Amino acid sequence: MRNKNNFKIPVILLVILAFFVQPADVIGQKKTKKSKKKRPELAVEFNLSTTYDDNILKYSEKYLERFDRSEDQGRFHIATYDDVIFSPALKLSSTFRIFGKLRTKVNADFSQYLYLKNDVKNWNSMNVGIQQYVAKQASFKIFYSYIPDFYVRHFRDSDWVDVYGYIPETFQPYSFAKENLGFWAENTFFSSSRVRLSFNYAKYYHNEHFTEYDCNNLNYGINLYQTINKKLKIRLGYEFTASDAKGYDEASESKGNSDDSDASYDEDGYSVGCSWDLPFLRKLDPNFDAEIEYMKRYYTTKNFLELDQEHAGRVDDNMRLGLSYTMKLKKSLKLSVFYNYMFRNSDTRAIENKVYLSNEKDYRQAQIGLEIIYNFKL
Repeated sequence: MRNKNNFKIPVILLVILAFFVQPADVIGQKKTKKSKKKRPELAVEFNLSTTYDDNILKYSEKYLERFDRSEDQGRFHIATYDDVIFSPALKLSSTFRIFGKLRTKVNADFSQYLYLKNDVKNWNSMNVGIQQYVAKQASFKIFYSYIPDFYVRHFRDSDWVDVYGYIPETFQPYSFAKENLGFWAENTFFSSSRVRLSFNYAKYYHNEHFTEYDCNNLNYGINLYQTINKKLKIRLGYEFTASDAKGYDEASESKGNSDDSDASYDEDGYSVGCSWDLPFLRKLDPNFDAEIEYMKRYYTTKNFLELDQEHAGRVDDNMRLGLSYTMKLKKSLKLSVFYNYMFRNSDTRAIENKVYLSNEKDYRQAQIGLEIIYNFKL
């Protein structure tokens, strides 16, 4: 892996905070008698989930069958294509009142994903953020997340193939590190409608065999959270993502004269979800949550089909369904059962490439799991 620690949280954060908290919410407050400030509480949440995943590498039917037949020597570096994942997570947060009565929330999260049979897929992530209220129901947040190393699967390195031919050793691990700097701002209107605007800037750093896939992603989103009644809430969302891939891997090349893949794309994403506090089993405070997401991705490479068979003219339909049922066992203890289903259908405007692309990129994936959530305050 190359050095990836060149993406830092801007110092401008403090300036932004100062700008937003200057309005009358702070300056116009009446002076009151000084009262002894309470020490900020530290909220601690520990999550432990167990998930069964039936297709951990998102393989198409073509490659699931090849794995079962022990074909493609050098491609498969897994013991099974399904697995059980253990995921512990620690979340810390605290609330301060730095600017008068306005709340300031700080959080730090750390998660691990540990695979029972295929430790090549193990990965972890971390996240830190600060949320500042500028009014009772209006706030903004700046956050940073980092994934040090995420293994996707083994692919053939085309540069090695040119030298050694199609031998098992030309399969090399395709993995990346990811850094994301995000911002959102939200406000509540008419007491029951909350609108959030978001922006994310993500950088992907791939390992030395696939540097042509390094990319910068810009994501813009808008979400509406609507309270229907005390028991039912719905949410609607739209996101647009523009991914600019490097598209070359040699110092003498540029994207315009490279013979490497160009995975740049534009994507529209739509989501709809609901959260329903069920009217029965009140002692358990049961909640049912459902969300469905649909993403339409258009690859934007200008490469000819003969040069970039996996991206030229390609259009993907991605869909995700998520369901969860959560119960409160005790005051500080919750139990959640969840199910996720994802699929991708890849198509192309090049008719002669449809079968090949579908065989390479289509996949189905299902996950079912159980999560324990324990929280307390210090």
